[in-house]
Amino acid sequence: LIVLGGLSFVLNQLIKRSLNAVGGKGDPADYLLLVTLVALVLLGIIFSALFFFMDSTTWTSALFFYMMTAVLGLGVFVPWLQYLIKRHPLFWLVEFLVQSKTRLYLLLFWTCLVLVACGIVLLQNSKRSTDSKKPQVSTITRKYFHFLAVVVYVPGVMYDRSLLYVAAVVCLAVFVLLEYVRFFHIKPLGQTLRTLLTLFLDERDSGPLILSHIYLLLGMSLPVWLFPRLCATSLSGPSTLLPYCGIL
Repeated sequence: LIVLGGLSFVLNQLIKRSLNAVGGKGDPADYLLLVTLVALVLLGIIFSALFFFMDSTTWTSALFFYMMTAVLGLGVFVPWLQYLIKRHPLFWLVEFLVQSKTRLYLLLFWTCLVLVACGIVLLQNSKRSTDSKKPQVSTITRKYFHFLAVVVYVPGVMYDRSLLYVAAVVCLAVFVLLEYVRFFHIKPLGQTLRTLLTLFLDERDSGPLILSHIYLLLGMSLPVWLFPRLCATSLSGPSTLLPYCGIL
């Protein structure tokens, strides 16, 4: 209920912001977040309904999953976003990413951190393969990812909050889609993701879904998503710490 309530609040704020933008002059990043959230929710509902009647572990189901995602993404959600921002989303995104050298440096830095995180996951799983008595990683190891998240967000908040806004949206989409693949056992990555991530589960992930990393992302991103204008202009006064709320 808390998650649904939070999602409803976010969607409500984004829809209001979109409706208040006259003549398509709103920030494209706002529309990107709105379309992404709606797309992820609808995809989750569609796949949950379909795989209730189908065996999701077959290659046929996997092909259906990827084709449905591509068709809805390219045929519905991308045109919807294009209608809202009045230009092709791909062209806008490329232009947005190369606007300054700072953005390119941040993207390179974040890419390196992603590789480090993937390396930690693979390293810990390789240790498990040699030590069958190691069911889970320690709390300290899980804190590595919290530290990496802070290292990602602090430079983004300091140097380019617009880029952080968009990057967090893209990251949310990737996290949720990968969770769909893992949860529904979609070939060829579903079982691999289950094996790799099982080592990092704790009591908060006792159900069928693994949501800790998504909660962490949402907690750190919500201040930037919900109050982008204040975050962009909060150079002094009480709102100075607003974009850092998720980090603190």
